[in-house]
Amino acid sequence: MNSTASLVALHLTAILGLVAVGVDGREVCVPRAPETAGKAVGFEVIDLMRREAWVTTDWTVDAYAEFSPGVGALNWLKNDPREGFAARMAFLRSPGCAADGEFTYRGMFGRTFVHAADLTSLGGDELTNGALTEARVSKHHRLEFDGGQTVSTLVTPNGDRFVRVNRPIDAGQGEQDLPKGWVLQEVTLTAPWTADLIGDVAVLQLDNGVSYQGPVGEMPLGAAQVPIETSALWEN
Repeated sequence: MNSTASLVALHLTAILGLVAVGVDGREVCVPRAPETAGKAVGFEVIDLMRREAWVTTDWTVDAYAEFSPGVGALNWLKNDPREGFAARMAFLRSPGCAADGEFTYRGMFGRTFVHAADLTSLGGDELTNGALTEARVSKHHRLEFDGGQTVSTLVTPNGDRFVRVNRPIDAGQGEQDLPKGWVLQEVTLTAPWTADLIGDVAVLQLDNGVSYQGPVGEMPLGAAQVPIETSALWEN
């Protein structure tokens, strides 16, 4: 490379570097996967002004319980710590990034967070007429379930299926009134199954915070589908 080309390359690198770091300190769409291996519980804070959900696993339950965004950060909502039901879960990319494997990070509250989802609608009732807490998000989220694993799904009258994704770590048992025609099913997988929650995703939350999301694709052929009582939903 000649000296002129080298100078141009240096200028481009400097410009791209300025673009990649936002004014609030975020690293935008960098090719670095979140460090979540072996972490069962996720901690989420939501920027209500920008409608962005940010997630980290770099916390302990006790330390998070004592955490507060503070009076100077009224736009931040602290979500309950949650654990997932899939054998493996991963975000494929951050919202706004062009390719899988690209993520946006931001340091705040003494931790490093990854931009996991954008909230596109809050408190809608178009699916269930208000019988469940509803929201819509935009994200690229993959759930992997192993063969032999039991998966809980929420099925609409027209057959659309929502998969149980996560629950607050202190979620209790209890009855749940479902919309008319909706049923809960447990599906025992005969083979591994991947559920992709990509793009516009509906989030349905039961009374105790257990989250079902989708709709998702068809279950593997031959999987045993058994209607269950809602009171048994949180026993496993």
